[in-house]
Amino acid sequence: MERRGEKKHHFVLVHGAGHGGWCWYKLATLLRSAGHRVTAPDLAASGINPKRLDEIRSISDYFQPLMEVMASLLPDDKVILVGHSMGGASVSAAMERFPHKISAAVFASAVMPGPDFTFATISQEFQKRTDSMMDCQYWFDDGSDNHQPPCCLGRSSWPPSFISSAHRRI
Repeated sequence: MERRGEKKHHFVLVHGAGHGGWCWYKLATLLRSAGHRVTAPDLAASGINPKRLDEIRSISDYFQPLMEVMASLLPDDKVILVGHSMGGASVSAAMERFPHKISAAVFASAVMPGPDFTFATISQEFQKRTDSMMDCQYWFDDGSDNHQPPCCLGRSSWPPSFISSAHRRI
């Protein structure tokens, strides 16, 4: 039940790599039931976004659906951005491009790039800290000779040792 004078907000929920807007279904339901507006876009080649992985040439291409949401806001609209995991990089990019459209940003276990901590640095640091993933295999192409540039997206094959260690941490 809404309290008198309580302002309702527009939340934009940004998923991490390997997910889609669907991953926010519980939080989105709770926020909507409290009367807030919620948008949970699927970033490029994620969720039900129709873009194919082989069509993404840069991290900007991956972020584009969020930028379209931000650009579509009315002139006086402000949102609360919430990013999880790699969604933090998307939130940071939106904050730089649309500072006048954001009332707050929340980084929920998310990467937070900055002037000396770029997306490239984040990728390098991530690679250093993944000993348990050393025997994983990643593909960044469709099996043809048309190879894709390395990025945080792609098919993967995780060995049983990685899966069992992940389950122990949960």
